[in-house]
Amino acid sequence: MKKLFIVALAMFGFVSLTNAQSVKFGVKAGANFSNFDVDTSFGSGSPEGATSFYAGVLVDLGISEKIHIQPEALYSIEGAEDADVTFIDIPVMLKYYIIDGLNVQGGPQFGILVDAEGGTDGLKTANFSLNLGAAYEFPVGFFIDGRYNFGLSNISDVSGIDLNTRGLQLGVGYRF
Repeated sequence: MKKLFIVALAMFGFVSLTNAQSVKFGVKAGANFSNFDVDTSFGSGSPEGATSFYAGVLVDLGISEKIHIQPEALYSIEGAEDADVTFIDIPVMLKYYIIDGLNVQGGPQFGILVDAEGGTDGLKTANFSLNLGAAYEFPVGFFIDGRYNFGLSNISDVSGIDLNTRGLQLGVGYRF
């Protein structure tokens, strides 16, 4: 299933790139305000949240004046207090421009586990999420954005424990 997702994502990106009206590259970074949703046989809840950062690169593919597709590759530290989990996240955002400069966006995100505070034993190597957000792009290439990440997959590899990521990202970037 994971291989099928990656192949479909690559094909989608290639088709989008060949049909794109404009292609812009960029960089972005910002703050993660994240946490875990934990569900065990003893109950459910959330530990104390954590503040960390993310940084990465993007490609903005203009399909039409109002619709763009934006794949990204982000180094992202997520998790909870004293339980950081680091991913290489690959979101693919569909952006719709409401007015000039302002867009709403949504799309899937695939995360690859890189490291975790205390080690990666007991964690799965992949995370699948859904992102929803908005951004404002200034004419000079600078932009600000905000995004909420809903972790859809259980990243715990321990029987009886469900662990899902979630978090708010606020950041800035530059498209050139």
